[in-house]
Amino acid sequence: MVSFPILSRLGPRRGRRGGSERQRRRDAVDAMPRRTASSEYDAPRRSLASKFYGLYSLLKELLSKQLHYDWGLRAVKSVLVIAGAMKRADPDLPEGSVLLRALRDSNIPKIVKEDEVVFFGLLGDLFPGLNPPRARDETLEANVVRACEELNLDPDDAFCLKCVQMKELLDIRHCVFLMGPAAAGKSECWRILAKARELMGPELKTGIWDVNPKAVETQELYGYISMATREWKDGLLSTVMRNIGAIPDELPKWIMLDGDLVRDSA
Repeated sequence: MVSFPILSRLGPRRGRRGGSERQRRRDAVDAMPRRTASSEYDAPRRSLASKFYGLYSLLKELLSKQLHYDWGLRAVKSVLVIAGAMKRADPDLPEGSVLLRALRDSNIPKIVKEDEVVFFGLLGDLFPGLNPPRARDETLEANVVRACEELNLDPDDAFCLKCVQMKELLDIRHCVFLMGPAAAGKSECWRILAKARELMGPELKTGIWDVNPKAVETQELYGYISMATREWKDGLLSTVMRNIGAIPDELPKWIMLDGDLVRDSA
């Protein structure tokens, strides 16, 4: 796992025993093992942390302004989750390569074409000479191709890659946007991924609820409190989620909101 130094401060506890509580906490903190900043382990990790922060700061400034771009703490956490999983899967891989792979593979799906030159240029400047291969799930890739064939679609390499990337994002995020112009294959992407997961095993068969959020008013979508009776009225989404929650099985379930992306939905 790529680790970063964390400093935790313990506040005083009020009350008659506050003094003894503070002293016990100080003793506990003093007993904790410490590593100095000059440690052979901390120096490289501080360098990686600096590169991570520098990359996201530059991406926020230099890339085009897209509604789905996110360079904040939520995005940072997602990269760290991916990096941790990669490090556990391949402990011998250097941490610099792990971080580069996590940054590259987690962000490529959301980078628009016009920003790719800047994105890859910054990665090359911050991690010179590094180009670790992409982590691949060959079983999933084979079943994506098989799903395309069963649904009479052409298993184009770029399209199959988008299906795999969607699965990788779903592993770390509860919500994923599929964006693109009309007839770009967005709907077929999630349908193929659902079919591929089903082919991988019955325990991965995915339930799908397709909802058009633009077909109803905002209150009808989310629910609202009636001003006349002060009672809560379930909306379309809350009703769907309540019904899904009542299903006793543990199979994966997706709610697909099929509509235009606007700032309120982001």
